[in-house]
Amino acid sequence: MINRLRRHIIFVNMLLVGIVILMIVSVVCVNSYSTALGDLEHGLNRIVDNSGRNEERFDPNNGEKNNNTDSSEGSTDSTEPVTTQPQVIGKPNMRGEHPLMLSSYIYVEVDSDGNIVKSTENGVTIDSDDLSECVKTVLESSALSGQLSDYGLVYAKNGKLENTSIAFADNSSVYSTLGNTMLVGGVLLAASLVVIFLISLGLSSLAVKPVKKAWEQQKQFVADASHELKTPLTVILANNNIIMSHKDSTVADERQWLESTEEEAQHMKKLIDQMLFLAKSDAGTSNIELCDVDFSEIAEATTLNFEPVAFEKQIMIDSEIDSQIVLRGNSLWLNQLSHILIDNAVKYAAPDTTVTIRLKRRENAVEFSVNNLGSVISEEELEHIFDRFYRAEKSRTTKGYGLGLSIAKRITEEMNGRLTAASNETDGTTFTAMFKTV
Repeated sequence: MINRLRRHIIFVNMLLVGIVILMIVSVVCVNSYSTALGDLEHGLNRIVDNSGRNEERFDPNNGEKNNNTDSSEGSTDSTEPVTTQPQVIGKPNMRGEHPLMLSSYIYVEVDSDGNIVKSTENGVTIDSDDLSECVKTVLESSALSGQLSDYGLVYAKNGKLENTSIAFADNSSVYSTLGNTMLVGGVLLAASLVVIFLISLGLSSLAVKPVKKAWEQQKQFVADASHELKTPLTVILANNNIIMSHKDSTVADERQWLESTEEEAQHMKKLIDQMLFLAKSDAGTSNIELCDVDFSEIAEATTLNFEPVAFEKQIMIDSEIDSQIVLRGNSLWLNQLSHILIDNAVKYAAPDTTVTIRLKRRENAVEFSVNNLGSVISEEELEHIFDRFYRAEKSRTTKGYGLGLSIAKRITEEMNGRLTAASNETDGTTFTAMFKTV
């Protein structure tokens, strides 16, 4: 499941980023095509506006014939006449290999009857029949500029003069620019997807880490809960079999087994209630309303309840509880919280030591702490002390389910507080619940 989730994250990341990059490349390609076409049409408009006199002429040694043919044979100063073959334009493909220069064009003037009265070819040539068809198509169009796809031409016309002026140019430069832009965009898209894949591969590991941890904790929770429920069920079934084997016995005779069954059933009920509380808290369906509660009164009452238990274990309880500390919380939750922390402290305190309970006002906060002296909890164990069904090795012989501190932490968080634990040789073990006050 975790690997499938990672693949899903990588796929979604690459898909979303790929779409964004593709949109950007598409916009760049469209803009490049529009710019190149606009520049070409602008050049043609300059030609027709100047009646065929292009301001940018050919280089004499590159675009026009050298008419100096009087050089003497054998002269060391003579040079071979440089000529350029005109670019032939015709159907259906007239795109040259080199980008079109503004000086490569065909200029014609057409009279009112549609007859060509003047034709000038600069660096290109076209069949007369094709030229006539192109002129006819342009005259029939209401647009002042556009493309003739069948001939691979871009045109511009000006009908404001006595004769209509039309200039044609090869559109190969436009598509060449578009092709180069698309090639660069495709390379960037492919490279970006590779980079995004590598980044997503690393990020997916981080993203699924808490999910993996939660999944493992859930499986462990189910396994531990099954184990904890299995033990009392086994005892109950064994007691029931013993009772059923004594068919002639009275209730008084089987009192031992009945009491054992009752005890295990109560343990099961307590475990189920604790798991149900945690499940509701996880789902956010606890539906407990918070109100102003006198925490001082609750802490004092819970402390008094544990006086006999502590006395039997030869443990002293020292309480420092400020009066009239009111919290925004729930009385049942606060009673359960104080019961869990004090019970935990008394249970694991060393004999002839003191359990210290403090409830103090702090600046914008209320601090409730319970301290006991006994075995020190290691740093490794402290990291898991609030995990469900977790019990330190030293407490394995103590009866319990390992859910008390998890519930205490959840109760504290539900009331916008924070529960922490600290343990060392000098100060012992201290659990501190800190609640913010208005």
